[in-house]
Amino acid sequence: MKTKQHIIGTFVKSRNLKRHCSTFYETINTIEALPCIFIILAVAASLFTSNDCAWAAQKGSSAKAQSGVKQDAPDNGVKQEKPELVARVNGEPVTRAQFDRMVANPLTLSQAQRELGVEAPDSKELERLAVRKLVHLRLRVQEAGRRKITVTQKELDEAITALRRRFNDLKDFGVWVKQQGLNDPELFETVRTDMLAERVTTALVEGVRVTEEQTQQYFEAHQDDLIIGAEVRLRIIAVSNKAEAQEIVAAMQKGVPFDRLARQRSMGRLAAKGGDTGWVDFRTLPSPLREATVELKPGEVSGPLQQGADEFLIVGLQDRRPVRAKSLVEARPEIERRLLPVKQQEAIEAWLSEQEKKSKIEMFL
Repeated sequence: MKTKQHIIGTFVKSRNLKRHCSTFYETINTIEALPCIFIILAVAASLFTSNDCAWAAQKGSSAKAQSGVKQDAPDNGVKQEKPELVARVNGEPVTRAQFDRMVANPLTLSQAQRELGVEAPDSKELERLAVRKLVHLRLRVQEAGRRKITVTQKELDEAITALRRRFNDLKDFGVWVKQQGLNDPELFETVRTDMLAERVTTALVEGVRVTEEQTQQYFEAHQDDLIIGAEVRLRIIAVSNKAEAQEIVAAMQKGVPFDRLARQRSMGRLAAKGGDTGWVDFRTLPSPLREATVELKPGEVSGPLQQGADEFLIVGLQDRRPVRAKSLVEARPEIERRLLPVKQQEAIEAWLSEQEKKSKIEMFL
């Protein structure tokens, strides 16, 4: 039987990587979490905007003219080979292999669906978005060089080991790596690149804060959402068996008023009031009632809901209201939690837009 050391030694074939096998092996049993899960499949913090497709199309048309890559060649029976490079960013290449992996990544498809608002994005649109993600990745890695941000060999080995631990064994890991079209050096380089990009992203948003003016404006516009507690007004019908409760629900669906059915058939103490509970603090309701009504909108009904061995409830929500609106001081932490990710995204988008204008970006698709 092959030992773990032997398998790892076989897997890490590159001459440049063999000297790291010892560290790689030692960390297999010590690393418990992956800082960048499935790193090569996603470029974290790559941001799409509504102008993505237009950006890519504009860059692509000008670069095609400069690159000398033939486009839409007539069909003369000779198969046209795809260019090895899909883009260059300040002279640094974005390869066809990187592009193919990005296009095949399910996360790229889901982002395209979300940004374009369609279930099945056009293949060309998907390709343009994939190229832009790769261009943004390259811009951030170049920024890492300017800022002297690095990844140590120990950190890289730990990340690779943690990634490996997501699989049952080295064989499964090796199969997955092969499916991505990567060899050993490319795997290490891809992980290193992603780690650098992540660190640049963190640095870019480090100083982003929500201003007092922004907090005040949000508070004034969202006071209805910034509340402490809530009260609800319910109607409840209680019966002794599920079959009867289902009959009552069926009657309501035919238009029989809730309060009439409550007076006629409920065995609860609220029957005389048509099942009306009056205003009650939502937090004081029994857990089954809270769960049944938390998602209800005024006028909606939930049930039958079993409570105890021989009691079934039908619950209708008449209305809900806040107990008390939060003050600005009370609401500030929640407002900052809501706004900070938005402000960080805006800062990254602004930086990327500036870099796009300053950089020489050639696209060959």
